[in-house]
Amino acid sequence: MLTKKNILISFFMAFFILMLKIIFRLNIDNLTEKEKCPACFGMSMCHEIHNIDFDFIDFYTIFNNLFSIKNVYYDPNVKLVLCPSIQETHSLIQNIKNLDDDSDHLKYLWTILKINPEPIILEILNANDNWPTPKYLGACGRLIVEEFIGPPLSAFKTESWMRRAKIASSLLHVAHLLTFKNKKFAFYPTDISMDNIAVNEDDKAIIIDLENIIIVDKHPPVEVVSRLNSWDEIYTNDIDINCQNCFVFSPSDICQHKISDHNYYAICQHILVQDLGTNSYGLLHDPPKYIIKKYPMLKYLLKQCSKESSSRIDSGIQLKRLLDIIIKDHA
Repeated sequence: MLTKKNILISFFMAFFILMLKIIFRLNIDNLTEKEKCPACFGMSMCHEIHNIDFDFIDFYTIFNNLFSIKNVYYDPNVKLVLCPSIQETHSLIQNIKNLDDDSDHLKYLWTILKINPEPIILEILNANDNWPTPKYLGACGRLIVEEFIGPPLSAFKTESWMRRAKIASSLLHVAHLLTFKNKKFAFYPTDISMDNIAVNEDDKAIIIDLENIIIVDKHPPVEVVSRLNSWDEIYTNDIDINCQNCFVFSPSDICQHKISDHNYYAICQHILVQDLGTNSYGLLHDPPKYIIKKYPMLKYLLKQCSKESSSRIDSGIQLKRLLDIIIKDHA
């Protein structure tokens, strides 16, 4: 007699066997779908794509690789927003080097913008120009290939506090670079989380998911600026919906200001703070008592950077300086 338990076990066994069959006949050509080009990401990596192997080491890895919700084919809400004007779009894309340089170049560009703009962002924020991003290696059909950075930030939550402080300092540097490094544009990723940030062998944080981003032109035409009453005022994210762990922001407000504190809000409030709610905790949780005693400004600056404050950016800059002092003093 079949019980519900036996039926459930049989179902999972059948499901697992099906996945194994998929894996054994899985090859790169099936995934690239090169026959669909130029309605794809490009062909620059096709001569090397066969050197890539799939490493399915456990059930979780199998499921995550084959059915991951991060797969770009099933994410219709991906957006690249350029505001408050698109007049300078050409200056953003003119230095893109690794997209295929042939008659289908513009078709690849259109597909990338529609499906997943990350390859373009990785070329704009090029790792070779000291941006905190992985290197974009190329594309073959429906696949893009990027540099592997290291484990996700979430894997470091139980490391020593001093090591976490070093990573936190690099995260605050990331916030500053994305906001101020480029004189023409500010870059605001809108999907910041511990799983979308990786840590390299030098304990530096790297943004590994840039599908969703707002790019603000810092010098739009005069006629555009004239319609924005608070353009020169730094925008402070003060949205309050009584949700402790919600990543909430207003694209409209970000687009109406030359500078926004969005990157500092994302890093401080949603990555660094001690209590993220729902039994979770941030990267700088539980600082040692001797650290708090010797550096009493630590908690204050972290609070000022994480909570709504007109001085959030300044507090974030001061917090990084303090962390660097702590790290140096205890090296």
